[in-house]
Amino acid sequence: MKNKLKTLLVELNLSMVSNKYVDWLNSSEIVKFTEQRFKKHSLAEVKKFVMSKKKSKDEFLYGIFVNIKKYKIHVGNIKLGPIDFNHKTADISYFIGEKNLHNKGIASSAIKEVLLLAKKKFKLKKITAGVYSNNIYSKRVLIKNKFKLEGVLSKQFKFKNKRVSKLIYGKILSL
Repeated sequence: MKNKLKTLLVELNLSMVSNKYVDWLNSSEIVKFTEQRFKKHSLAEVKKFVMSKKKSKDEFLYGIFVNIKKYKIHVGNIKLGPIDFNHKTADISYFIGEKNLHNKGIASSAIKEVLLLAKKKFKLKKITAGVYSNNIYSKRVLIKNKFKLEGVLSKQFKFKNKRVSKLIYGKILSL
């Protein structure tokens, strides 16, 4: 389905940390392919995390917002970093917390936005992302954004009493 929702990235601040955001992180369905699934999150802990990213010089946490009617709605997050300023590289990680907005092109659009930011603001040359091998949606969104599979760490993660591999995708922004 084509993305008809305008996606906007906004650097997160404390006022954007809501109970809804905490609920996303505590939802086994939303975070099943992330390391967040092993934690129980509280509002205070999430605020502390957001503040640590606000203070960081090499990690930047953005809320993914979409316009729905007249409102900008926080629907997920995308993190750029840590940035290696020597090599001009960084990792990205992301999730869409609003389950009813999955498969609407929002993650793909957010990745496009963060790639532009990485290139223009931070002058980065390469971005990487690691995903669970059974996370077909994340693999699809990275491939849609022209990331290439660069590595496989076999049986890296425990997932529902099985071992799954970590796939490492990369994208060259410029040389």
